[in-house]
Amino acid sequence: MRVLDLATALAAPLAAGILAEQGADVIKIEPPGGDVVRHLGPAVGGVSGIYQMTNRAKRAATVDIATEAGRGIVLDLAAGADLVFCNFRPGVAERLGVAYEHLRAVNGDVIVVSVTGFGPTGPHADRPAYDGIIQAASGIAALEADVETGEPHSLRHTVSDKLTALHAVQAATAALLARDRGAGGRLVEVAMLEVSASFLWIDAAGRETLVDYDGPQRSDPAAHVKPMACADGWLYIVALSDDQYAGLCGALDVEVDQRLATMAGRHQNRGLARALWREIRARLAALPTSEACARLEAHDVPHSPAVEVRDLPEHPQLRHREFFCESVHPAAGRMRQTRPPVRFSGTPADWAPHAPEPGRDTDEIIAGLRGPDAVAALRAAGVVS
Repeated sequence: MRVLDLATALAAPLAAGILAEQGADVIKIEPPGGDVVRHLGPAVGGVSGIYQMTNRAKRAATVDIATEAGRGIVLDLAAGADLVFCNFRPGVAERLGVAYEHLRAVNGDVIVVSVTGFGPTGPHADRPAYDGIIQAASGIAALEADVETGEPHSLRHTVSDKLTALHAVQAATAALLARDRGAGGRLVEVAMLEVSASFLWIDAAGRETLVDYDGPQRSDPAAHVKPMACADGWLYIVALSDDQYAGLCGALDVEVDQRLATMAGRHQNRGLARALWREIRARLAALPTSEACARLEAHDVPHSPAVEVRDLPEHPQLRHREFFCESVHPAAGRMRQTRPPVRFSGTPADWAPHAPEPGRDTDEIIAGLRGPDAVAALRAAGVVS
């Protein structure tokens, strides 16, 4: 599988990166100066942590697509590609001569996945978009608002970018399946705003989905899941079923009023339910986290301590699964990173663990297209580097 990655930043490059981890040959074309995320956040040797996790296992060439020769290189690569990922703002790909119609002219079966912030058309289509902007526009920031002040809060990671990447790669594989069944190539459009709004709507818009609903339930049931303080840390508990609720009370030696034994009863007796939760919180506050977890485990109650990011490599389950791996990058030095989270029996992907340094594979890629003599001339003309 040959994938051409013409994108920068996060969403579309991450989609291409997922396929690289699964064994695709992904060629990343970067502009002069490199992808903006190379230097976003902690970075060593021109490789940031974000760039590493987004672009590992790819090959990379630096090409100035704005030049006629650079455009020709992209079209030549597209002629042999199965997939092309891009995230140009509306009108830019057309101006550069690398839009879907140009790529289709050299490869009728190519699948082009175009990622935009707000979509290719509409009143906001031309607006620049980053993850924080989309979190605000899609309702995520308002949903996370402080209950006391009403101040919106965005999630402290690029959730809209990453969700868009997952939708983009799934759509790409669906298009590949359709092509293999005779449907031919196509353009796939993925908008960050639509992905984020759709993702939120699934479980945070119950009342808005059921327009005729007039009951007491909140739109976002997950809002009830809140941290609980133990004597030495924080714990999350989700006792959804009646058995889990009874197990929670049993684990903490809390007597259950029979009026609260069922979910319907807890909804009908909200005052009693709130009082019982206050007692549960008081019992937890007196217990070390380890003891609270042991009690909940014994009663089969879903729970977890709030694990710090820095402690994830030592998480016992992740250690058992050998989910983290360590390596030495030629430019960035020692690295610890997650393995691809999806595992295939019979056909495990042989993925390369490192993101490329700027222009690392330019010579190899250009020589494969035009022959070794073309590299020096293109470099002298400033087309590649």
